[in-house]
Amino acid sequence: MISDNEVLEIAKRLENADIDIKKTIEKAATAGYLGEKHFYCTVIEEGGYTHTVPEILGDRYKSQPLDNLYFDIISKALDHDGIYISLAYCSSNIILPDENCDEIIEYDDYELEEDEYEYLVEYGLISADNLKKFKIYAEEGITGHQPTEDVGIITNIIDGDYKTYFALRSTDRCMSSFMVLPFSTEYPKEHPLSFKNPINKILIEMIDKAIVRK
Repeated sequence: MISDNEVLEIAKRLENADIDIKKTIEKAATAGYLGEKHFYCTVIEEGGYTHTVPEILGDRYKSQPLDNLYFDIISKALDHDGIYISLAYCSSNIILPDENCDEIIEYDDYELEEDEYEYLVEYGLISADNLKKFKIYAEEGITGHQPTEDVGIITNIIDGDYKTYFALRSTDRCMSSFMVLPFSTEYPKEHPLSFKNPINKILIEMIDKAIVRK
């Protein structure tokens, strides 16, 4: 697993990266875990809440293809509060046979005695490029993500340059509201928004490989 410093280096490089927004969204949509393709990118408004393109067009339940109209709205949003692109997903509710995984990772930074561990949790980590399995004992206290959450990037244009940051998008089960929450170095490794969280570290590495750069 990559180190804390390596994760922060990825975040630093990403901040000013020249990203191909259209190709990144189209690639992300091939991961297939969000259903409708338009869910892979949402427009951010003040306060961190986001809207899908169908919502902006007046019908939140209508399917919207990734066409010229879609990308025109996304392009305009980049000049305002920005967009969020979903690029990876963590789930404890999915069964992944070992032979289908690109990598199986067992967390080994244990601080308790071996006989104090009882409940092994397996998380499926999914991106457009990779399928990984992460194993950790619940007693270790590392928090995974909820079924209605995904991980990706916030990006917008500031003074003519792209600025991009890693974040988590949290929704309710009815998909009625989306809120984007940036990752931070201020949280301990147990926190779901921490750069030090081992699940986030793996997802960030996967996201970095999934982003299409110009």
